[in-house]
Amino acid sequence: TEHLSISKASNGPADGVVNWVEHLGDQNHLHVTVGSRKLVTLTDPDTQLEKGDRVIIRYRAPLFFDQAGNRIAN
Repeated sequence: TEHLSISKASNGPADGVVNWVEHLGDQNHLHVTVGSRKLVTLTDPDTQLEKGDRVIIRYRAPLFFDQAGNRIAN
């Protein structure tokens, strides 16, 4: 969650579509379809995203690991 940046797409390509925003008090679960896969992540309680919104998803300081589970420095 802390390594993703999700914003509403304006006029152009999008990475996914919001299926629904599940409001859970101090946080929201954001359910997004990306291609044929489903993504569930946390989002701010005051998010402006809504069902049907096309979104852009970007990595923010991602962590990488090898097959043995060791972190790869980037």
